[in-house]
Amino acid sequence: MSAKENEAKHPDGLPPPPHEINISELEKGEAAPKSGKFVFTWVLIAIAAGIAVYLVPTPEGLSDRGHKFLALLTTIIILWTSEAISIGVTALMVGAGLALFGIQPLAKAWQTYAHQTVVFVFTIIMMGVILSQTTLPNRVMNGVLKVGGTSVMRLSFTLCMSATFLAAWTHDAAITIILLFALLPMILKMGYTPAKSNNFTKHFMFVVPLGAACGGGATFVGSGRSPVSAELFGVLTAYNVGFLEYMLYQFVPSMIYGVGTWIALWLVFPPGIKKLPAEVTTLKLSPMTKNEKTLTLLLATTLVLWIIGDFTKVHVSVVGAGFVIAVMLFGLVSWKKCLGEFPWNPMMVFGSGFALGIAMLDTGAGKWIAEQIFPLFEGAPWPVVSFGVGWISAIVTSFMANAAACALLVPVVVPMADMAGIPTLPIAMTVPLATTFVFLVIGCPPTLIAYGFGYFTQVEAFKVFFLRAVICLLLAGAVQAVWWPLVGMPGNLDMMATPAKLTIMGTEPIAK
Repeated sequence: MSAKENEAKHPDGLPPPPHEINISELEKGEAAPKSGKFVFTWVLIAIAAGIAVYLVPTPEGLSDRGHKFLALLTTIIILWTSEAISIGVTALMVGAGLALFGIQPLAKAWQTYAHQTVVFVFTIIMMGVILSQTTLPNRVMNGVLKVGGTSVMRLSFTLCMSATFLAAWTHDAAITIILLFALLPMILKMGYTPAKSNNFTKHFMFVVPLGAACGGGATFVGSGRSPVSAELFGVLTAYNVGFLEYMLYQFVPSMIYGVGTWIALWLVFPPGIKKLPAEVTTLKLSPMTKNEKTLTLLLATTLVLWIIGDFTKVHVSVVGAGFVIAVMLFGLVSWKKCLGEFPWNPMMVFGSGFALGIAMLDTGAGKWIAEQIFPLFEGAPWPVVSFGVGWISAIVTSFMANAAACALLVPVVVPMADMAGIPTLPIAMTVPLATTFVFLVIGCPPTLIAYGFGYFTQVEAFKVFFLRAVICLLLAGAVQAVWWPLVGMPGNLDMMATPAKLTIMGTEPIAK
């Protein structure tokens, strides 16, 4: 929608509701176009760094393929971090580089871009795009505001926990978009713009994306990093962590991290206002349309089918595809508009992240890195190792999308735990939770989306992110040490299915 169209349709100066906003533009989180000099400089630096890594003599225990993989990985990480070119274009370089330099066979370099987990991620992001074409997001926000009332502290906590809970059932990026755009009219009515940002606006601009990021690790639906981590653990150990089992382990910790996030935000950016003006708390909405009622029923059915998937044995990607197909068959939203608004960059990053993770396994680079890290945790109990892995995960994911970070880390930390003789499943399950605690806005789609609104700087974000990571990782050690044994998480590989060759990726799992 152009500025003139928006002014004509919304003469009060408020932004359009979520169903009138193009998600693909928002999710890019891009600033002004980068200069040719900036792009050329960083591309040159990335290529030079990759060549420098490859020219170093191959370390003992690392294969030539593994050495080339680490050189390519260095280049990719610098490009993702600098954002010299689109992250989606960099993601294409992954498959091309793996094939071009003989790191992976041609077919294997590209097949992960269409892996069932990537297809599932497509369906859950599409779910958010579909919801954005309706008034359902506004109705959710009205419910949040009614519970929160005019008390700023109560509203802040309600919004944080609502974002955490709802992200577990849709997608953290989609919930961020939905809630921020439902919240923005209230902020603007109070006279706060990016140019007039203060602690109040910063607090609420952080509370939604950070709460949603916590919920993103609670289920397979919440983010790409969850199914990617479970899938790679299956490749490594032949133990399948299904939808319901994953949720049993991760849902409660994720909700507790939501509380930890709220505490960190209140300490760093206390809003400074105790009560909201009564007139800005709710929006007037017309009754739900027939299409919205049908969509609500389809959503509920899809969630039920995902939850019972461990019993039906129907893969989550099939259920997700069924939802998208049903929505289009009933004509509930426009397919053309969905394709136009779909954020393709994250999809490419998910596919490339999975490709890097599998290449790390196949080339032995993951095992080699694990051997270098292993001495740091030798002899330590698994909760201590989990805490250390949490910090490693938070640091790594700060420089790339969290799904890509999970794809890289799981093949490293599982062999490391296996060599140390400690349970591998809790170490693997730490990664998708800990990659929530980024230190830079680029590490997580929700934070990148919020940053694009212009209400806070990266320096201000780092202050919140660092304290949040400290609080939540301390909570993680306590919660996981108590909660995971309580719900019966397998303690070692001996309790798992007998490892066997998997045909999905053609990769040998670890055997004791």
